[in-house]
Amino acid sequence: MGEPDEDGIVAYLLNGTGLWSEMGATTDVLDPEGPTLAGAGSLRTDGTWVWRDDLSYYVRRHHVVLPASFLAWVRLLDHTPPQVPDSRLADILTRDLGIPLD
Repeated sequence: MGEPDEDGIVAYLLNGTGLWSEMGATTDVLDPEGPTLAGAGSLRTDGTWVWRDDLSYYVRRHHVVLPASFLAWVRLLDHTPPQVPDSRLADILTRDLGIPLD
């Protein structure tokens, strides 16, 4: 059983701003018989937190428990991620993740 507002949490994860796109696919790491997850290594953000694109799948399917501080943040924002300015996306990529933009 997941969080009582699991649908809202999943929606938040799905609606985060795309930060990094990956074309690869992977299998469900918690269920080898599960589906293949396309673009699983892609990244999303709300400007504060960064998560893999497949996290929404794991929360919905396996009820993965997320950090309490993240859940408090999602609930504070009423399950609606903010728009993230391009300048913040560039900062996350370069400063936080060390990915060069050239």
